[in-house]
Amino acid sequence: NCDEGIDFKSMGRIFIGLVKCGAWGCFDEFNRLKEDQLSAVSQQIQVIQAAIKAKKDSPVQILGKQVLVNSNAGIFVTLNPAGKKYGG
Repeated sequence: NCDEGIDFKSMGRIFIGLVKCGAWGCFDEFNRLKEDQLSAVSQQIQVIQAAIKAKKDSPVQILGKQVLVNSNAGIFVTLNPAGKKYGG
């Protein structure tokens, strides 16, 4: 589960591992990230998704590192409703 304690650097390290080996990751309650971190992490995901879609062998830059993206990788997020009635 994502929470306020996760920052873009820790998410970036997770993303690097996922895309290097072609694994899938599901990040639950993505909306719990702080707004500034949510923006930065979303940019990382956008770069990765564009590379997967293009199926190019050229590296992308994540956290200042050049990383080759395995096109089998996948990143999925859930956004849960905000409100008092939601138990999450």
